[in-house]
Amino acid sequence: MSVGPPAPGAGGRDAVGGHEGSGGPGRRADLAAALDDLRRRVGGACSAAGRDPAAVRVVVTTKTFPATDVLHLAALGVRDVGEAREQEARAKREEVLAAGGGEELRWHFLGRLQRNKAGAVSAWAHLVHSVDSARLADALGRGAERAGRELPVLVQVDLDGEEGDAARGGAPAGAVPALADHVAGVPGLRLAGLMAVAPREADPAAAFAALAALAARVRADHPGADVLSAGMSEDLEEAVAAGATHLRVGRAILGGRPPLR
Repeated sequence: MSVGPPAPGAGGRDAVGGHEGSGGPGRRADLAAALDDLRRRVGGACSAAGRDPAAVRVVVTTKTFPATDVLHLAALGVRDVGEAREQEARAKREEVLAAGGGEELRWHFLGRLQRNKAGAVSAWAHLVHSVDSARLADALGRGAERAGRELPVLVQVDLDGEEGDAARGGAPAGAVPALADHVAGVPGLRLAGLMAVAPREADPAAAFAALAALAARVRADHPGADVLSAGMSEDLEEAVAAGATHLRVGRAILGGRPPLR
C-alpha cells in the first residue's frame, strides 16, 4: 500500500525542517497511529480481494487541514495528498515547500473545478481527479501547455444522478466513453483513468462494481487509462474489492474536518 512506511523518530526531529511544526509531537503521534491503522485496514481489504497492497495508493485528503499536518504526514512517509479548492491548495503547497518539507509530495486535485481555475490547477497538480466535461478538459489542456507539462487527469463519473447542492459531480455514465475519447485527444493532457464517489444512500459495492465495468470499457479503447480512483474512509474495502488503484482518505487519518473558512 503506497501510504509510506512508518517513519523512524515520528515524535522527534526529522526531515521536515528539523522541527515538529504546530500541533507538536502529540499530533504527529496521532497521525502515525492512524496511518498504521489504515495500513492494516487496506492490507486486510487487499488480502480479502486477492490483491497486492503495493498496487493500491492512498491519497490523504488534507482539504481544510493546515500545512503543518501536511508536513507531519510527509515526515511519516506519506507521498500523496489531495486538495479540493485551488486557492487553498496552492497556498498550502507553497507553505509546505517554504518550510523545507514536502518536496517529494504528489498533489492531487479532487474537487469540482471551475474552468476559470483550471489554468492555475494545471501548474501544480500531479493528477486531477475531477474532469466532468469537454470544456473543462480543454481549459486544463491549455493551462498544461502554457506550463510546458503533460497533466494526467481522470474522468469523474456521476454514480447517483443527484442535482443541485447535493450533487457530487461527474459525467453521466453513458457519456463517459465519449468524454474519455475527447480527453485523450486534448493536447497537454493524458487520460489516466476514471474517478467516482459512491452514492450516499446506496450499496457502495454495487456502485463500484458498475464503475469498474465502465473503467474496463474505457481501458479497451485507451489501455493507458489504468487508474481507478474510488473509495473513501467509509467504503474503502468495497473500493479495493472492485479494483480501485487510488483511495481518497481523510477522516480515518486526520479526524473530523475543520470548518471551511
